Amino acid sequence: MGKVKVIEARKPRITAETMDVTQKIKVGAYARVSTDHSDQETSYEAQQTHFKSLIESNPGWELVDIYADEESGTSASKRENFMRMIADCKAGKIQMVLTKSISRFARNTLDCLKYIRELKALGIPIIFTKENINTMDAGGEVLVTILASIAQQESASISQNVQLGVRYHYQEGKVCSGVHRLLGYNRTQDGNLELVPHEAMIVRRIFREYLDGFSLGHIAKRLSEEGVDGSKTTVNGFDVQRKWNYEGLEYLIQNEKYSGDLLLQKYYTVDYLTKKVAVNQGQVPQYLAENNHEPVIPKELFLQTQAEMARRRQDPSKFNYLHDWPLAGRVVCGECGCCYRRVADKRCGTASYRCESKVQKFKHPELDCHSKGVREEKIQAAVIEAFNRLPEIEAELVRLDERLKMAGIQKADELLNDIRERMIPLEEEENLTDDQRRELEELHGQWAEASVQRSIYFDKEVQIRSLLQRIAAIKGVDNGKRDTLEHGACLDPREFWTITRPAFKPGPITAFPSDEVIRYVEKIVVEPEKFIVSFKAGVSIEVERKKR
Repeated sequence: MGKVKVIEARKPRITAETMDVTQKIKVGAYARVSTDHSDQETSYEAQQTHFKSLIESNPGWELVDIYADEESGTSASKRENFMRMIADCKAGKIQMVLTKSISRFARNTLDCLKYIRELKALGIPIIFTKENINTMDAGGEVLVTILASIAQQESASISQNVQLGVRYHYQEGKVCSGVHRLLGYNRTQDGNLELVPHEAMIVRRIFREYLDGFSLGHIAKRLSEEGVDGSKTTVNGFDVQRKWNYEGLEYLIQNEKYSGDLLLQKYYTVDYLTKKVAVNQGQVPQYLAENNHEPVIPKELFLQTQAEMARRRQDPSKFNYLHDWPLAGRVVCGECGCCYRRVADKRCGTASYRCESKVQKFKHPELDCHSKGVREEKIQAAVIEAFNRLPEIEAELVRLDERLKMAGIQKADELLNDIRERMIPLEEEENLTDDQRRELEELHGQWAEASVQRSIYFDKEVQIRSLLQRIAAIKGVDNGKRDTLEHGACLDPREFWTITRPAFKPGPITAFPSDEVIRYVEKIVVEPEKFIVSFKAGVSIEVERKKR
């Protein structure tokens, strides 16, 4: 074997022993600062003074810049100035990086090692002044890995402590809405929700039209066509208009805030490193602050809306249309009980309704229906006549209203009062046993069911009273109804329906009332000699089928 000759490196590697000699080294300093503690050593001014003093004391160093980010969690990608420093390193502007400690540099072990290795490959050391570690030294990366892991665990501990602190506040009733832009409310400086009357009117209209039978798609379409202003959001600090759509309205009518309650911790952080957020479906506790703020709608109406939404989801085909044909789903065969289907004749631009058992025989092979089709305009004419004949059953509607109060609403109120009296002692008890907690949950469920039933009674009462107002309008009386609430909350279902119902034009009906069919008509039964128009209020009117 021949003699081996060692060829020395031309460019000396920067180490702890060589970094302060020969030509000046371009140094960049990184600080992650806390804006909430300006008087402490973590502040930008304190770290800036520290790094300037450290660099100026070494004649072989030259300061390039001090890169500082506010507290920004565990992900390096969200730190703007950190990423700018890395870019400057790759561009050759920086030859060495100073930072106070590993926890200031990164609280994510993977991020820490990733950028250490990237800079190490470029020949750029990172000096951690607190731990006195140089990443270019032998064993430096091992120490960094250990200390970065500790910093990451510290970050996890801080995250858990913050979450526990928030939950303790929730349990003590110290709640604060996380919503900044909610239609119908503005958030005050102390985190409470303040009612905005003109926006609350729009919200009430949406709830009322949904309970009247309109689909969310149709409501969104009407609001857009009318140019209703109110759907708001914030982009880059500016309020901008957002288009009405199905998804937005679906979220709106499911938002418990409109009933005066505040459900906390709807979402939770899955991973404190990635900050991924998911819907809370029982993974962590939730907290319901009841009667937390001024409601837009009565709680009974909100519960009824949720029940109506669940009912529609069971049969989506019946409600997922834009109400271009309000008779759809309401015309029923008097012989077999099936719905009539609309059949359009594109050649002459007309339409007729035929029994589904005949149009789609494969769905009802057991039926042998002999009903005949009926032209759409004949059904529309029958509906117009039924509405105009409502004065004939005015006395019957009055009797129904009186019976409903005695048999329905009064009993529902008594049941709610009874449940409430049993709930109060348990809610005031600080330390509930498991049996008491289960009993309280059962009572809450019973109270919700009773509230929905009470709201259904109120809805029936509203149907009756609204038809009575319709009768007055047909007779030529202007009801002078208002459809706004200028001040205060809407707490009572009767008040809700009173202030949100649109006024009727006085005089007989001459055109097919599409909206009123959706709002008031339950079904139209087609028989050989007559139409039976049944109203949701519980009354019916028979209209003779006119011969050709």
